[in-house]
Amino acid sequence: MHITWKRTVIGGDELNHDFCAIVDGNITIARIFRSQDSSSQPVWSANMQIGNASSEACLSRQDAIGWVEQRFAHFLTTEKGKTDPQEWPSDQRSMHLGFLRQNNPQEYVVLLEDLRSGRVERIRRKT
Repeated sequence: MHITWKRTVIGGDELNHDFCAIVDGNITIARIFRSQDSSSQPVWSANMQIGNASSEACLSRQDAIGWVEQRFAHFLTTEKGKTDPQEWPSDQRSMHLGFLRQNNPQEYVVLLEDLRSGRVERIRRKT
């Protein structure tokens, strides 16, 4: 599965030095962005949004990309990584998908296709 990197867009604005890792066309698996550490030195923060949702501070953008690629490769070897990619993000829609998969397989298939096509938006869990 190939990772595509796109600039992070918030409120319609592309952010400088801020990128999202996307797979399967619409699933954001990670975000990297440049910030400063406590001594005002530039660092790249890498945040995985799937699996164990871990974070790392890296010295360069390439290091951050490499860390995301390594974590994603590891994730794909786990049981969760072997499931349908639409179920990876930890969100309310994934909980609903799990429920439907168990209790209403026909509605599960319809919702999964709607997610893939973009007819239905993901619902992010509020933190």
